[in-house]
Amino acid sequence: MSTQTLAALALASLIWMAAPGPGVFAVVARSMAFGARSTLPFVAGIVLGDLIYVCFAVFGLALVANLLKDLFVVLHWAAAAYLIFLGIKAWRAPIRGIEQVAKPTGHGAHAFVGGLFLTLGNPKVVIFYLSALPAFVDLPNLALPDGIAMTATMLGVLVLVLTAYAYMASEARRFFRTERAMKMLNRGAGTVMIGAGVAVALKD
Repeated sequence: MSTQTLAALALASLIWMAAPGPGVFAVVARSMAFGARSTLPFVAGIVLGDLIYVCFAVFGLALVANLLKDLFVVLHWAAAAYLIFLGIKAWRAPIRGIEQVAKPTGHGAHAFVGGLFLTLGNPKVVIFYLSALPAFVDLPNLALPDGIAMTATMLGVLVLVLTAYAYMASEARRFFRTERAMKMLNRGAGTVMIGAGVAVALKD
């Protein structure tokens, strides 16, 4: 696979992945409410979910995704419930200084699973990969090294995009110094997370 093809794929991935959606909104809101560091496991869960779907697309496992349709429905609702739970938690979070950002209990494992469910609960992600990737490569005849290069490129872009969103949102907290401002920030972030959860729940 040529460098030009990988560069074009990286650019297309950047445009798609940076576009606001439930995943981006959830990362931003979670980071604003609980800080960037506690959001990184959530980002890792999203990336793992995308990795699974990329493998489905690249290695011809779309049929498996279709057979597991019922499981995806369960994950879909679990992800929505998790986002709404986080939103409520942010609304009720005690007002603390920026150096004492409240973190959800068991945030690492819970955040990771929440991010994973958010992606796996949306089988349209694999549809995107199945529709977009043929524009860059011949999937049926894709060699393993090229498949690995493609996967690494797309997931690398995803990590950069979501991490950048998380840290920018976390830095925005520093502009909220007063108790009233912090309360408004927590409730705003909570509202966005609840909205993202509802959007995920209502998504076909």
